[in-house]
Amino acid sequence: MGRSASASEVERTVSAVAERALHHGAKAGLDALVEAAVGLTGASGAALYAAGRRVAISGLSPPAPARAHPLQMQKDGHTTLVIGEPCVEASDRLILTRLAVLGSALLACREREDAARAEQTRLRWERLRLVELLAHWDRARSRQAHDLRTPLQVIQGYIDMLNRGMAGALTPPMQRYLERISRAASELNVRLQHRPSREKVPAEDLRALLSATFGPGRRAAVRLELPAVPVRIRASRTVLALLVRTLERLLRGVGASEIVLRVEAPESTEAWQLIVQANAERPLSEKARASLERLARGMEARLSVTESPELQVSLLLPRILG
Repeated sequence: MGRSASASEVERTVSAVAERALHHGAKAGLDALVEAAVGLTGASGAALYAAGRRVAISGLSPPAPARAHPLQMQKDGHTTLVIGEPCVEASDRLILTRLAVLGSALLACREREDAARAEQTRLRWERLRLVELLAHWDRARSRQAHDLRTPLQVIQGYIDMLNRGMAGALTPPMQRYLERISRAASELNVRLQHRPSREKVPAEDLRALLSATFGPGRRAAVRLELPAVPVRIRASRTVLALLVRTLERLLRGVGASEIVLRVEAPESTEAWQLIVQANAERPLSEKARASLERLARGMEARLSVTESPELQVSLLLPRILG
């Protein structure tokens, strides 16, 4: 095989493969494992197979397990490590055994990582679906409240006319019935004006989320211009976090540079204005624009986007005073 690795070199190499997988993921660990098989045995190439499917290769491609010589392979369960030349030395066979066992562990880790990524993607889409559904219910409640206020006002008007005697004298039973109707109409009107869905939404400070994502030392670091007072918006932390991630993906998608993110309170409105300005290498995609518009509608925010001469995204978010 060309060389014989010492026990200490094998231990160092196995530890390095495991450390690479720990820091960079199981896929990087599998690539490092086949490179280690070539380096430790001096073979022309090595490949790792899982259930007959090749998952990593280094150097010249060795034969598939079905055509390889038994001395070119080392199996551990459904994992097969194949090298380019037959391995007859006992020390080399031990090395291949160690690497095959480690390969099985890394493949199991990769399956768990893939499952976690799939679950994370599912949860992200489920969260977005729930946000959109809640926004839809909120708009539906607003329309229903608006539709009910008009007939309630008509009922109250007729009650007032009857109480003033415009339809003639009222008997005591008629007077009691009108009082009950008036009280029920007033209670319903109060409930329409104080919607519980909004009262239960906590007031979150947007500055913390912006600093955590775009602040100094972060991958998406920008120049932040935030007010000294809390930026309180009546929205859940989940919705605000989704807004910040959407802005981060939008800037990454257009290849933004020289980014400035500013939050201010215009005197003419009772709202916070979030402004993002940047130089963009690429135009804003329709998908990104639609995602931002959908999120703005759910937050009852007003959105403005301009792309010339520079990209500028402006959001007017309902402000909580006091």
